Amino acid sequence: MKRSIHTRPCESLFALLCVILFSASVLHAQPTPPADPAKVADATAALASLKAHILGTSELTPEQIIACTKTLNDNKNQIGRSAELITACFDLVQTYDTRFSPLWVGYKNLSTKRREAGDEIHWAIFWVMQDLVDEAYNPACLERFSHALDGQRFACADLFPGKVEAPIEAEPYTVKINGSYPETWGAPILGAELPARKPTGAYLVPGTIATVTVPESLVNKGYQVRVGAHSWDLSNKPRVLRLHRVSTVYDITSIETKVANPLGGGIYIEVPLKADAGVVEVTVRNVARSPYFSWKSFDKTTLEQWRDVERNRKAPWADFQSDKFMMQVPTSWVYKLDDPDKLMEDWDKSMDIVNDLMGRPHQYGRETLYAQVDLQLRGSAFHPGYPGVNRGYDPTKDYGGYHDNHLVRGPQFAHSYEFHELGHGMLFPKYEGDRESAVNLLYVPVLCRGWGVELNESFRRSLTINNDFVTLESTAVEWMVCDHFLDGTGMLGYERQYQPKGHAKFVDIARLFGWDALGKFWHMANQDDMDSKPWPRDTKDTDEYTLRLSQAAGADLRPLIAFWGIATQDNEKSDADIKAAGLKPSDKVYNLLVKYQSLIPKDNAAFREFTLKWWGKEPSEKGFTTERNHAARWNDYDEAYAAKVRARVQAILDRYFPNGQPM
Repeated sequence: MKRSIHTRPCESLFALLCVILFSASVLHAQPTPPADPAKVADATAALASLKAHILGTSELTPEQIIACTKTLNDNKNQIGRSAELITACFDLVQTYDTRFSPLWVGYKNLSTKRREAGDEIHWAIFWVMQDLVDEAYNPACLERFSHALDGQRFACADLFPGKVEAPIEAEPYTVKINGSYPETWGAPILGAELPARKPTGAYLVPGTIATVTVPESLVNKGYQVRVGAHSWDLSNKPRVLRLHRVSTVYDITSIETKVANPLGGGIYIEVPLKADAGVVEVTVRNVARSPYFSWKSFDKTTLEQWRDVERNRKAPWADFQSDKFMMQVPTSWVYKLDDPDKLMEDWDKSMDIVNDLMGRPHQYGRETLYAQVDLQLRGSAFHPGYPGVNRGYDPTKDYGGYHDNHLVRGPQFAHSYEFHELGHGMLFPKYEGDRESAVNLLYVPVLCRGWGVELNESFRRSLTINNDFVTLESTAVEWMVCDHFLDGTGMLGYERQYQPKGHAKFVDIARLFGWDALGKFWHMANQDDMDSKPWPRDTKDTDEYTLRLSQAAGADLRPLIAFWGIATQDNEKSDADIKAAGLKPSDKVYNLLVKYQSLIPKDNAAFREFTLKWWGKEPSEKGFTTERNHAARWNDYDEAYAAKVRARVQAILDRYFPNGQPM
């Protein structure tokens, strides 16, 4: 299966992060060098000084605390080599917790951007905990120093990931997982190289060591055990609400793997790309049980099991998984959820609709969408990923067992960001300038095809627009009275992004020629990728893109695409290509453009009435580009200006329909 991968800058960064994470797990599998006595002594002395400061027996200056912290960080690689150092680190954290309170429980205002005076000791404890997670919780260290790690926990775990009130199971617990992760047909998607994550429904209690037993088919094949689903490194965040890295990973190198994490967390099997073990049984010992609703084809939780048993488990996080959708949400969001069958059925249906649009198969080697809740977003804004983390929560709040959030209500209630970011993750080819606009398309067919939502309402909701005045028709007017429509410049990228006119062209194609036309178009792109002829992610050859789009629709779409601000680049060649493809002018496109032309405000009063309805106020000269355009026309728009706009539309009609309406 040959593929060529084209990435944008953030996708390249994502791929690099994947390599770094994988490399870290490989490093953990290497033999551990012996401790350096001098470095251990330096680190131990720094810990002793910090402990004396916390106890008040020997006060340090802020500069001395910073120096001690630096000494510890400089020698952190000794932690995984010395039981003495592990014990001293935990002793310092526990001393801090007793003297003050656990970090984030009592002191919450750590910031990576603005270091406050007086924060030095809190940062010291932060880094001791982080270094323990990074250096002591790996297979080699756990094998050598289980006596030093057994029973060790961070008290802040009661806040995040959360307090475990479920009992440790007396008997081993066995669950079925899919141990295969085949490559998916089609062009690459974002993060496809990451392992597929498989929940077990087991939860590690902080301070305990669990044993995971797998069949021989998983040994030394790249499989791993992960403790804690929150796998994103949040070290780039300005507000520090938890440790940067809270998830621990253990390579499966024998049929039994010992795992631990001082914060606790759900236990997952990480299945590497191209693995083919099939459905296997995994047994876990010395764990609590967490709420787990499996909607997988080979293992389904019944409603009776969910209502009577699973939702009542007292671990802080719940897992939901089908073959197409997965999420982790706080248990306090779901302990009164009555019908997860319907919830997962709805999510699966929405994934099928998305994949139909994207020209992809319904079934992947892993889920189409993996969503997760964390204390904060993983990016500076909403962001795609596996998992996608675009929802925060309050760990001190009991949400009463059912939360007003689309993850537990269903995709038909979603905020537009969920499908916008999924669109980014699909990496589908776009017109240059469409990166932040075409991705809004995905939610439109989900709503109108999946739930019968009227097309214009679906169009609005794809951007979470609450103004009922916004329709495809009013969006066309909004665009026609912009400067770049009138002067023929075309719709620039910043005029498309996060705005309805950016993806209106695709919605127009769908309403004229059906959603299957768009699905056929992106299926072409996927097939070409499989044939080692990948399309650019942001194509500059817009004529070729429009030609292929026209072939999928079975009609010449150039006038519609030109209307929405993407002009033909080479008229002579484009005419020849359209003719060679046997494509004819479309009366549907003609009638739509004539309709749009008829909606142009005829005078200043009509223009003002339109803009007041569109913006809900008089447009401001300080607004974004389109609003500034409208503000500039507030006094200037008149019959003469309207005539120029009509003439611009007529020019498009004359160019592509020289004989008038097609018969």
